[in-house]
Amino acid sequence: MLRISQANPTQLVVINFELILEFLTAAEGAVGTDDFLTYIQKAKSGLEQLTDALDLSVSLSHDFYEIYKYTYKRLSDISFTKDEATAKEVLAESKENMDALLEGWRKASESDAAVAEAPVASEAPKVYTGLTYGKGGKAEEYIAEDDGRGYMA
Repeated sequence: MLRISQANPTQLVVINFELILEFLTAAEGAVGTDDFLTYIQKAKSGLEQLTDALDLSVSLSHDFYEIYKYTYKRLSDISFTKDEATAKEVLAESKENMDALLEGWRKASESDAAVAEAPVASEAPKVYTGLTYGKGGKAEEYIAEDDGRGYMA
């Protein structure tokens, strides 16, 4: 959660791709089970978020749109399939496409322009975490939120 709240827009796209890939990997392991459809739906939801975030006034966005739409359709086609070989083939292809796009977005997230972007949730409280010693010298985790946010009356 902390990684998401501190992420800028480019980093959020990277996180979304990582989640989609996790769901596709989980779906591969769940082919033929009741969980398969759940993982496919979650991956499709991630693709919907990526599609909704596109700025279609930029020509490159149309290329991304076509890739997302194609992958979404392929995942929809296997949602209720009983053919495990076809499901695994589509999942492998989808993972390959998403992984290639993820690598590009990772490089983009390291660019000077992306690094300079402010976090999306800039109003989120800062979280401080660390270890401290308690009774008997045992290390304890300490987490504190910065309470300095909100409106002053």
